[in-house]
Amino acid sequence: MQKRHAHVSPTLDIMAKKIFSLPEVTAAFIRDILELDVADAQIVEGSQPHSMAYEEDDLFSTAVDVRAKLHDGTEVIIEIQIRKQQYFLNRFHYYLANQLVENVQKLRQQGQTHKMYEQMEPVYGIAILEKSLLLDEEAAINKYWLTNSRSGKQLKAYYKNGKHQNLLQVAFLELDKYNKDENLTDAGRQWLEFFGNLPFTKAPSQAVAHADSLLDSSSWTKEEKTMIDERIRIQENYDMTLETAIDEAREEGRKQLVCEMVSRGMTPDLISEMTGLSLEEIKSMLA
Repeated sequence: MQKRHAHVSPTLDIMAKKIFSLPEVTAAFIRDILELDVADAQIVEGSQPHSMAYEEDDLFSTAVDVRAKLHDGTEVIIEIQIRKQQYFLNRFHYYLANQLVENVQKLRQQGQTHKMYEQMEPVYGIAILEKSLLLDEEAAINKYWLTNSRSGKQLKAYYKNGKHQNLLQVAFLELDKYNKDENLTDAGRQWLEFFGNLPFTKAPSQAVAHADSLLDSSSWTKEEKTMIDERIRIQENYDMTLETAIDEAREEGRKQLVCEMVSRGMTPDLISEMTGLSLEEIKSMLA
């Protein structure tokens, strides 16, 4: 399928951070996907592009995390996952729970133990996935929250200032499931087309158009262009390494694949994510 931008993708980590560094874009995205009444959003964490000095793990990074705080205190973690990861749901759940605990611990450290649970704010999540995760679902956008198994009513809690909302809410955008004939909201369709780097079927909203303008290389500074070009080069090398290793695996078997991936600098954890092999299997092959 034709790409909207031939040489750069919105899901490239450095571009995603640039996109979500814009509070108005982040607020619109959260409003459209989670259908929350979002007035504005403050980017708390994860909006700064990487420097040129990548750490070793960054070279094979498969995810981008951004944390935003909404006007009412609700926090939303946005993650972009560009590789299929066996235990992604488990890790995503951990991220949300860990952030909730961390926020409560900060209240405790401030001496607000008597109002700790009243002051606690919900933490929601949105995952943008290049590869399908929810194989039993046909829709490209799926949302989940806590409900009563009998009545289907949402389980809501009271927060400060009388706010009454769901304890947990998560959404998943699976880009490879996009179908132009699917019954989607205009907003949902535009975000799928945007992050999927696909042509827009309708004129994009102001927020989506603003985000898309960031992918125009003529708008980049010299420093940004150098960083983005370098990141694209690393990503292409990574893809080539993986493709070569998989091709070799068809001829030489799984053990040769694992040894080759290790020789190319990949860690056992990363190999496990990419191949579906357990750490125990990988260790036995390397023994």
